[in-house]
Amino acid sequence: MIKLLSNSVVIIKNFHNKAFVRQMSKFSGFEEKVYQYLQPIDLAKPPYSHACQIGDPVLRLQAKPVELEIIKTAEFKKFVEHLIKVMRTYDAFGMAAPQIGVSSQVFVIETTKKQYDEMMMSKSAGQPIEEIPLKIFINPQIKITDFKVTNYPECCASVCGMMANVPRSKGVQINALDIDGEPFTWDAVGWPAKVAQHEFDHLQGKLYTDTMDRKTLSCMVWQTVNRRGGKISIDYIPIARSKLRKLFFT
Repeated sequence: MIKLLSNSVVIIKNFHNKAFVRQMSKFSGFEEKVYQYLQPIDLAKPPYSHACQIGDPVLRLQAKPVELEIIKTAEFKKFVEHLIKVMRTYDAFGMAAPQIGVSSQVFVIETTKKQYDEMMMSKSAGQPIEEIPLKIFINPQIKITDFKVTNYPECCASVCGMMANVPRSKGVQINALDIDGEPFTWDAVGWPAKVAQHEFDHLQGKLYTDTMDRKTLSCMVWQTVNRRGGKISIDYIPIARSKLRKLFFT
């Protein structure tokens, strides 16, 4: 065993030649009772290769900082690599550690050229988008630098099949640690700022449904539901956005 957080324990195991990190968060009071009641005995162990869904208690926890001595370990780096892999498997623009069952202050973001091109070809409600090189944030702190509010659609791998308009500050500055534990400052405006705020919220135990414009909440495939007479199902396993479009929007 090695200590990861002040009130958490991480067990490192080898699992099919991959680093397997299991976090056992210690809850208190009512949260602990609810979590224990909701968890089935045969629950798969985090970090998951899928995104936890709204209703999972881990998505409502205040994530804990990662100690510097842990950031330096090979096991932690393998965990971050796994987080990136899950993000890319979902073809998501970002992914936070709580989304794969680990309540630690880590998130990653990325917008590839392929994603940019696909968004430009789809209905993106006129919101500006740009490529974002892979960025890793550990123990981030955020400060608003442009208080102008934008209000564009967002979806989330942890709220599968839904989307809504969400107000976001136009510009932010983030101070965080990189994968080597070195501090850095990152300034973002527009699309990168929006993506970063979405992921940062996950570390605060928040989802976009908390601040969304409630009247804009909609099923992403409502037209297909009507077209197919309701004969449609949603998979909660990772599925790329391009495949979703092929299945539901053509």
